[in-house]
Parts: sequence; C-alpha cells; structure tokens
Amino acid sequence: MKERPRCREDAAFCVIYTYCGAPYTVAMSLKEDLRDKALELGFAAAGFTGVEPLDLYVREVASRPEMYDWVNNDFFSTLRGADPGAKHPWARSIIVLVRNYYRMCFPAELEGLYGRCYQVDERKARGEEHARLKAFLDFLKERGIRAFFDEELPARMAAARAGVATYGRNCFVFARQAMKGSSWLESIPLLLDAALEPDRPSLEEDCPPKCGDRCIKACPTGALYAPMKMNPLKCIAFHTYYGADITPLELRKPMGTWVYGCDACQDACPRNRAWTRQDLPANGDLEARARDLSLRALLHMDQEHYENRVWPHFFYISRSRIDRWQMNAARAMGNSGDPGYIPDLEQALERSPHPNVRAMSAWSLGRLGGPRARAALERRRGTESGLVAEEIERALQT
Repeated sequence: MKERPRCREDAAFCVIYTYCGAPYTVAMSLKEDLRDKALELGFAAAGFTGVEPLDLYVREVASRPEMYDWVNNDFFSTLRGADPGAKHPWARSIIVLVRNYYRMCFPAELEGLYGRCYQVDERKARGEEHARLKAFLDFLKERGIRAFFDEELPARMAAARAGVATYGRNCFVFARQAMKGSSWLESIPLLLDAALEPDRPSLEEDCPPKCGDRCIKACPTGALYAPMKMNPLKCIAFHTYYGADITPLELRKPMGTWVYGCDACQDACPRNRAWTRQDLPANGDLEARARDLSLRALLHMDQEHYENRVWPHFFYISRSRIDRWQMNAARAMGNSGDPGYIPDLEQALERSPHPNVRAMSAWSLGRLGGPRARAALERRRGTESGLVAEEIERALQT
C-alpha cells in the first residue's frame, strides 16, 4: 500500500491509502491524540465540549442575583465567560483537563486550616503541575492548534458538559471515571480553534441515594442550604479571602480554625472515602513548608515572610493585605480551644498596627478565657477606640 499526503479536516487527520487500485480512508482522531497526550502527561482525564453558551449556569446564577452579583462586574464576569463562543469568536471547541491535586497526603498540622487544593496550588509557584500544563500547551502548539485559558469560563460546568465530571449535592464536581470518583480535582478548560466532536455530557447529580445529605449537614455556616444550592456569601472559603475586614460576629465560631478555604463538605462526602482512605506518599515539599504556615507564623509574620512563603500558594488575598491573614489566624486561635495561644494573642492585641487584627485578638482572648486572657484585655481597656474597644468590652463580658 502506498500512503498519500495527510490532510487535516477539523477533528481528524485523514490518511488516504490505495488498496488494489482503489482509495480508502482511515480516520486518525485528533481528539484521541489530545486525550492520550493529556493522560500521558499525568492529567487524570480529558474531555471535550463545544463553545455554545452554558445556559444552565447562566440561569442558575441569574436566578439568585443577591448571592452572585458580586462576582459579575465590568472587570470580571462568569456570566460573560459562560458564553465562550461569543466572547472568543475564533474558538471552535473546549478541552477540559482534570488535574488530581490529592496525589500525596497532606501534613496533619495543616488539616482544618487550609483547603487542600490551595496547599498545592502552583499557578504562581511554577512547580511540577505548572510544567505539566505547559507541556500540554506546547503539544497543542506543535499541532498548530491555538489554545487559551479564560478564567471567566465556569470550569466545573465545562467539566460536566465535557463528560469528565458529575455534580455533587455540595456543588462540587466529582470525577466521572478517574480518581475513584472523588472531588479532589481541578477542572482546566482550554479554548481551542480546532472543531472537535463533543463528548457525551454528564451534567447530572450522581450522589448516593441514601447519603443523608451529609455535605449539607457538615457545612458549619449553612452556606449549603439545599442539594446543589450554595450561598457563597455564607461560605467559609469566601470569608477567609474575600470577606469583610473582620469576620462577622455570627460567623466567627462556625468558621472554626479555617484560615484559607474549607474542605468540610468534601471531607463529609462518602464519594470521597475511597480516595482519602488510600495509603498515599508524603508530600515532602509541603511538609517542609508547614512550619511557615502555622497559626503562630501567620499571626507574627512580616511582609517578607508573607510575600515569599505564603502568598505564592495562597494568592487570592492581595500582597497588601497581610492584616487579613493575621486576622484569620487570630480567629482560628480563639476557636482552637488551646490556651497556649493566649501569649500570642496578647502580643498581637498590644502591638499589631492593624485594628482588625487587634479586634479579633481581643475576641479570641475572650473566647479562650482564663485569668491571663482577662488581664490582657483589662490592660488594653481604655487605650483603644472604635472596633477594637467594642471587641474588648464584648470579650470581657463573656
């Protein structure tokens, strides 16, 4: 058989052979080439969808403007991103890569303080995960395919429509066939200029019928108020990095020791048990950084420590807002029940230049209680004004 020149036709390369003088065609799927490459590089899954509007997402967000208007403005808008074809007229399809961020176990001392996905976020740190994505983008470029990541595109909905994930009642997406069906994943949608056939969507909710809505019951602040219904303005993760300068009083106790993000609903979900019960290798790099992320380190850190040891992995909080980190750490100390933190809170109340940090330190001293905590509050009584004075008086009344 003699091979003729290969021609590209949208989703496939066509190789034309002759057999007994008659031509015939064998389709070599570009889709499968891309999927195979993604799996070869270490992505857990890859699926394809079109650039049509994500109408279900638009309807859901638009139906609750009081909860979601904050995330749709002139500078950033998921509603704008939910119509990728209109926003990017050159785009013909979307590939959604699934990144497994729970390949190794997490240090016990960071559990309950940081959402796991943030502990290994490498978008700024440029580590192994970043290299994996760059290698895939280089592969696309070698194939002559234009690709673009649009952070406004709703990633979870794109993953479900690309058939690589199903929804949980906690609004997270769970791997459809990979990762033992768990939700410890990041969806990475890439717009492509190649017209590739979409995979079968998996937009359904796929929770066990008798799970008892454990995720909803586990949500400390009531942000999850019904199956697949979440109020982000009550979410712990939202308040750790986007909330007010000081955590609202009614949320302080429910937020517990979470400093950045939250995994409460994912930890409670039975769909995640098969993955979390595995004997996974230790994450040496993260264990080496754990001391830099302790509550004491956060409360007393200087700007150099923040920018070089914390911010590269937890960049939703601006580099100019070290006070938010320290306020979160002070709240977590108060909720820890550990009186060993009283000297740290005493020092912050006396020396922090940030009113919100001093105010939260006063609240936490009142929460921990005891003679030393009360003495620290009494010393500052009458020396403060405004919010800090209010928190000192409230703490002394507890």
